[in-house]
Formats: sequence, C-alpha cells, structure tokens
Amino acid sequence: MSKQRNQLEPVPHSWAIESWPSHVYPHSPGKGRYIVRANRDALVAAGALTRIGRDLVVLGGPYTAWLLSQAPRVDDFEIAVNRRRAAAAAA
Repeated sequence: MSKQRNQLEPVPHSWAIESWPSHVYPHSPGKGRYIVRANRDALVAAGALTRIGRDLVVLGGPYTAWLLSQAPRVDDFEIAVNRRRAAAAAA
C-alpha cells in the first residue's frame, strides 16, 4: 500500500490561466478563468495578475495573499433558500 501524505503542495511561483494547477483554488482552468474575469481589477491591484506576451499569468504569492484577504467575506455568506430547506429537513 502507498502511504497517504497529508502535506499541502506549495503554491507555484506563477502559472498561466490555461494551465491552472489542480491543487490551487479553484482547482481547474475553467473556474480559474472565471475567478480572473470576475475579479480582474482586484487581482491586478493586489499584484496577483500580469500579462506576459499574450498570456495572463497569476503570481502565486500575491494570489495567496489576495485569497486570504477575501476569507472574511466568506464567513458571512449565506444562501437563505438552502438554509431554510436544510432547517426544514432537520425539523
């Protein structure tokens, strides 16, 4: 049997959107394109997005810092409809 490792893979220094690493949120090139498209100005302001030739490139360190800066917004996010269904099902 192979040993399972619980270590996190480090974030790469940089990567093109078309080759988004599977261990970096949001885990796929398609979803990565959406994240970049929806947050382009904030990513550029954070220094996490640049253009090299024709490719948009995400810079790992600034992208990680930007993700951490977005974390407080997630705690308060509620989907009311789903919450009610879950509460009704539990009752």
